[in-house]
Amino acid sequence: MNRRYVLGVLVALPLAAHLYLGVRFIRSEAATYDEAVHLASGYSYWAAGTFRLNSQDHPPLAKLLAAAPLLQMRPDLYLHHPHWLEGRQFHYADMFLYRNRVGAERMLNAARLVLFLVWTALLGAGVLICSRRAAGDVGMAAAAVLYAFCPAFLSNAPLVTTDMAAATWFFLSVWLLAGALSEVWDSGERSSGAAQGGVARFGRRWVPVGVCVGLGYASKFNMIVLVPILAATAALDWVLRPIPKPRVPWKWILAASAVAAGTLAAVYKFDQLPRYWEGLSATLWHTQQGRSAFFMGRHSTQGFLLYFPVALFIKTPLPVWILAAAGLVFWWRGRRGVPGHFLWWSVPPSLYFAAALLAKTQIGYRHVLPVVPFILLWSAYGAARLWNFRSGRFAAAALGAWLVGSVLRVHPHYLAYFNETVGGPSQGYRYLADSNLDWGQGLKSLAREVGIMGGPPVYLSYFGSADPSAYGLKYVPVGFVANVERNGDAVDPSASGRVLFAVSATNLQAVYYADKSIFDWLKERRPVRVIDHSIFLYDLTQDAQGCRHLIRLLELSGRPDAARALAAKWKDGVFRSGAGG
Repeated sequence: MNRRYVLGVLVALPLAAHLYLGVRFIRSEAATYDEAVHLASGYSYWAAGTFRLNSQDHPPLAKLLAAAPLLQMRPDLYLHHPHWLEGRQFHYADMFLYRNRVGAERMLNAARLVLFLVWTALLGAGVLICSRRAAGDVGMAAAAVLYAFCPAFLSNAPLVTTDMAAATWFFLSVWLLAGALSEVWDSGERSSGAAQGGVARFGRRWVPVGVCVGLGYASKFNMIVLVPILAATAALDWVLRPIPKPRVPWKWILAASAVAAGTLAAVYKFDQLPRYWEGLSATLWHTQQGRSAFFMGRHSTQGFLLYFPVALFIKTPLPVWILAAAGLVFWWRGRRGVPGHFLWWSVPPSLYFAAALLAKTQIGYRHVLPVVPFILLWSAYGAARLWNFRSGRFAAAALGAWLVGSVLRVHPHYLAYFNETVGGPSQGYRYLADSNLDWGQGLKSLAREVGIMGGPPVYLSYFGSADPSAYGLKYVPVGFVANVERNGDAVDPSASGRVLFAVSATNLQAVYYADKSIFDWLKERRPVRVIDHSIFLYDLTQDAQGCRHLIRLLELSGRPDAARALAAKWKDGVFRSGAGG
């Protein structure tokens, strides 16, 4: 059978599976915390021509891409509403997404699909091509499987957020610069450093580098570290090359820098470029102010040194780590002379990761997502080298099967993936919260589960900005953590005969509450359901002590009527659904 045909099949099958799994994720998950704001902002950039909304939180590129399909839908923009005029971005986004003539699901899923396809095409292709050049056809096939079943990409690529954009442009910038420098320096070494190339080389090699760097800066403010990381890695590559040293192509580097600056300015429509510097300044300030974080049972606003190392380890499948370790061992045993592209696989992600450790804002593994593609490169290299041995083929195949099974076990809720070292996704809430596990995405599944139970109203403590009513959920809010006020429904959940209390995992761990013990009483109880590994559903119907805690929470949440209605259902220590009023 034709070798190229076999390779095509081995690459196409896992990528087709990746697309299927990603679409299932898109359809199953509710809007995460920031998606409404990003989508509304992106559409306003196109339709209103100004980048005023959300400009101090994130650059515009990913939001522009996400909102592109909305140009055909023409949703209402509400430019004269006070939410827009006064810059209340979360309130405006809530109105835009959930009060529009175009349905929320239609807009959100279209935006998600566009981003998923764009990042898969760009980053996926980059990882596969890079793996093939380093490890041949087997490396490319291995990279296809590793990328296709990477839970970080299955969950973050479809979301209307900026994290996958940063990971994509970071990787492509590193890869393309490594290739551009290698071409110049290798040709220079063969001709005593005289060859510097020409215009054709600049257009083929250096323009793409500049464009990717510029798009990286236009995607996320933490990409400010990209140029220093590229410069440090290039300098190290030059130092490690043998004497006589090749010439440094300063003219191409400066020209590529100009292309990067021009690309960033073009994304900001040139006249709005000052918003980039305003947003960067605000982000750098907020990063060092700290933010509430939860890590292995502890809380802090100043960060934990081991937060990102542990998060990266437990959120990445174990087979990936094993294969990456094998790749490093094989490379170390067979290294010769200049490290070459292997240096570029290691130094940039290491420097980026080191920079992340300095941040006091620790709310998600997604902030170190640019490291993940490089881990996959090492894993693919390890798989390819193992394939050279008969016993190694069995090991590589077994690890691949383990990877697929481990990821499918959490299908389609990949955002909640945790590996086996912590007991899998069911135990993830004990170690991390927020966007590592619970970003508000479980609301749709909660509504579906409650519907199966007959659709009774529930008491709901939700972490997220999505509208529960949009998914048909009847509820009384209890200590919501959101940037939009939710009044809930004029219902008495206890009148249904059941006292159902749903709590987001982030709230259960009291990440954003001043009283960190506020839900400790719930941790002593077993939920009747755990929705998407991120929302805990408790039945307190015959739990007098639990209901007393809930009544207190209702009072603290400014729901005295709901508290009195629940209290009235208890007579002589027995819950009676028909009692009270």
